[in-house]
Amino acid sequence: MKELLLRTLTGVTLIVLVAGSIMLGPVTFSSVLVLTYLLGVKELFGLLRKRDLSRCWIRAIPGALLIIIVYAVFQYNLSLLWLLFPPALWLITALRGGITLSGTLAFLWLAIPLSSFLVLGWMDDESGFQFRLPLFIIALVWINDTFAYVTGSLLGRHKMTPVLSPGKTWEGFAGGTLITLLGGWIIWNSTGLYSSWVWFSISLLISILGLTGDLFESGLKRTVKVKNSGELLPGHGGILDRFDSLLFVTPAVMILVILIKLVQ
Repeated sequence: MKELLLRTLTGVTLIVLVAGSIMLGPVTFSSVLVLTYLLGVKELFGLLRKRDLSRCWIRAIPGALLIIIVYAVFQYNLSLLWLLFPPALWLITALRGGITLSGTLAFLWLAIPLSSFLVLGWMDDESGFQFRLPLFIIALVWINDTFAYVTGSLLGRHKMTPVLSPGKTWEGFAGGTLITLLGGWIIWNSTGLYSSWVWFSISLLISILGLTGDLFESGLKRTVKVKNSGELLPGHGGILDRFDSLLFVTPAVMILVILIKLVQ
């Protein structure tokens, strides 16, 4: 009971922090994302310290710059060519210092997804930064995670990946997917943002890619033989444990929304 209460309090605090940063605007949102990125990199470097001896923080700079430049480009209507600078810096750093797993994952697995999450703020039908889309996406991701966990705990019988993630069940995946689809329908019905099939597609992406992201991090932790990526969030583990689903979801949602806008 104490563990459940601690997990709930941490979860509520995190929801208020992230949702609040999104609703307050792009400055607070991008600042929280940079902080999330740096904390995630710290955990990642810690996980890989035995397998990847090169943990120099210079490898984290391109990723932080990407989030900052994404904010500047979209907020101030700068040239999209600025977005080429962080990947070029990352590539130069990798080629000069040697390609490492920690540096590669820091940029591809953390920086690009978090930057994609930020870009969603400018993907609304309205001009300028709008908090609706990133807020709805993070809400659906956490709804999917929560109800997959609850359904799996109550009804789970058939294990999905007994070796990689023993707690994952097909019943939990189905429960999380159904409630996420319902959440997508409620968003469409109450806001009119995009069409119903778009939200159906987004909700399905969140369920499938959220699970993929979770399993990817589980595999990473199993490789280095740890239970959690960190201890920053009581009852949840680390930053990577809490945001693993989001990291696979946001690039796919961003691409989907871009394609929709091109077709319209």
